[in-house]
Amino acid sequence: MLYSKFYPYLLAAALVLPMAGCGESANVDLMKQGLTRNGLPADQAICYAENLDGKIKGEIYNFIAALMNEGITEKDSINRARRKFGADFKTPLEEVRNSCVN
Repeated sequence: MLYSKFYPYLLAAALVLPMAGCGESANVDLMKQGLTRNGLPADQAICYAENLDGKIKGEIYNFIAALMNEGITEKDSINRARRKFGADFKTPLEEVRNSCVN
């Protein structure tokens, strides 16, 4: 019976803790491949992929990278991600791109 008053707290912890820190991690190598496949020089692709990691959610990052690796252009990949996930990621993405791509 002692545990019965703690059940709501245990239930809340069981529901919240798995969500904390969860999420897909960015696949930097996949992004580098996609960017070079789209014609970006290797040094710029490395800068872009590595600096973008952590700036946008891993799920969005990997979605864009996977599309580019399928042969879809960078611009079209970003537009598809915007339609699927919303436009919140575009500002940090553009900032990183402008700092890395000449």
